[in-house]
Amino acid sequence: MTAEIVERVRRSSRYREVDPALVERLATEELPKARTTDDAVKRVKRRLHQAFGAFRGVATSHRDVEAAMRSHASTRERLPYLDEFYAGIWKLTGVPRSVLDLGCGLNPLALPRMGLDPSARYIAIDADERPLATVGDFLHASGHPHEIRTLDLVSAVPDDEADVALLLKLVTTLDRQDGLAPARLLRGLRTTNAVVSFTTRSLGGRGRGMERTNRERLDRLVAEVGRVVAVEEASVPGELVFVLTVQTDD
Repeated sequence: MTAEIVERVRRSSRYREVDPALVERLATEELPKARTTDDAVKRVKRRLHQAFGAFRGVATSHRDVEAAMRSHASTRERLPYLDEFYAGIWKLTGVPRSVLDLGCGLNPLALPRMGLDPSARYIAIDADERPLATVGDFLHASGHPHEIRTLDLVSAVPDDEADVALLLKLVTTLDRQDGLAPARLLRGLRTTNAVVSFTTRSLGGRGRGMERTNRERLDRLVAEVGRVVAVEEASVPGELVFVLTVQTDD
C-alpha cells in the first residue's frame, strides 16, 4: 500500500523530483490516518506542499543565475544584499574552505558573491532534485570542488565534514514535518559552525510578531541541541541569522 502511494505521488509532475525516501516516510506516517488510498495520497501531497512546495521555483537554466534565483522564493528575498549577507556571516565564522549547504534550494547559485576561494569545497544537499539539477550544472561550470545529493534531512544526517554548515530558513521547514528534526540534525553534524536563519516575513509579506517567534524558536533549539557553546547574531539585512558553535563528538 505504501509503495502505491509513493508511486502515485511521484507520478505528479509537481513531486516527481522529490527524494523517494521523503515521500515514503510521509506515506508511512499518513497511511494510518487516511480513510482511503486516495485520501493518503492527498495527505502526502499536502505535507509536501507545507514542507517546501510553496518555495519551489520553476525549472530554469543555471546560465541565467539571477533569473534562476528570482524563481525561488527564498533566494529571491536575499538577492538585493547577497554581498553583505555572506560578508556578515564570514565575519563571525571566518571564510570557510568547505561549506555544507543543507536544504540548499538554489542558494548555491550565490557562490560567486560569497567571497570563497576557488578551491573551497561546496556540498549541496536538498530533498528536491529540481533545484539540484540547476545547482549541479552551475557548480560544475564554476570549477569549485563540489558534491550534490538528495537527502531527507528529517530522517538522515549527512556525515560530511565541513567548516560551516548552512541551515538557511531550514528550521521552519523541518518543523513543519517533525519538531525534533532540527535539533537532531544539528547534534549529528560534523561541523563546528552552523548558520541558522529565519525569515522576517511570511510569503504573503506579513511580518508582525515573526521576529519574536523566531527568536524564541532559536532559544528552544539551542536548549534542545544541548551542545551549543556559543551563539552570535550576524549583522545582515532582511533575515535573522545566527552562528551556532556546536561541540562535536570528534
